Amino acid sequence: MRPMIRLFVHAAATVSATAAFALDKVTVNVPFNFESNGKVYQAGQYDVKLDIARNVMTLSSRTDTKRSLMWAVSPAEFGPNAPTLSMKFDDSESGNHALRSIRLAARTTPVLDVRERHNAQREVSITGGR
Repeated sequence: MRPMIRLFVHAAATVSATAAFALDKVTVNVPFNFESNGKVYQAGQYDVKLDIARNVMTLSSRTDTKRSLMWAVSPAEFGPNAPTLSMKFDDSESGNHALRSIRLAARTTPVLDVRERHNAQREVSITGGR
């Protein structure tokens, strides 16, 4: 089994905050098409935001406003040097990117991509908004 290769893609993120430590919304540019829940999403700008109770995360396209995804979230570790946003994708050799998880500040989604790990896959991460 080949070891996983980590490829980090740094993307500019625009952060909107309602309070100094309560980050509720980030806009990120995803530079490639990706899949989630069996659907393909186009490369482009996406808003990642938390609801008012900080229990639900929404990922929505800024260009195709009818395209959005929602997940229940749980607490995550978030230190002073951590990026505000972290999106992780599984990248297969065929070039497909499957959304695996999203962390916005101290909230994270469960594992979204449950592909079998015995296949050779790379991890692609988008981080930003420090």
